[in-house]
Amino acid sequence: MSIQEIEKRIIAEAEVEAAKIKKETGASIHQLEKAQAARNKDIEAEMNKTTQLKAEEIKRSILVPARLKAKRVMLKAKQDVLSEIYKDIQKAKKLSAAELNKLREDSEVRAAEILFGAQK
Repeated sequence: MSIQEIEKRIIAEAEVEAAKIKKETGASIHQLEKAQAARNKDIEAEMNKTTQLKAEEIKRSILVPARLKAKRVMLKAKQDVLSEIYKDIQKAKKLSAAELNKLREDSEVRAAEILFGAQK
């Protein structure tokens, strides 16, 4: 065998090996791209979930205090109306402060019994 034939044979074997390596590398790259795409999808889903939870938390942090404030305002308005009614009753029936307090307590107890059932 001549040197040129040996060189051709070595080059041919090297080309075959290079093609094999290129094919394996391409397959590895494809596999890595596929894995990365799946990982990206998982990360995106996790971020969406986290964002949704934070949005819900922010929503609650705004709504809960607003609802409580609205309930306090409504309760105060109801108490003011009841106070006016009891003042009118006190004037109409000429009740003392103690009698008015007793009347108010009795009516509040009766209302609680109606709303929550009689306690035995």
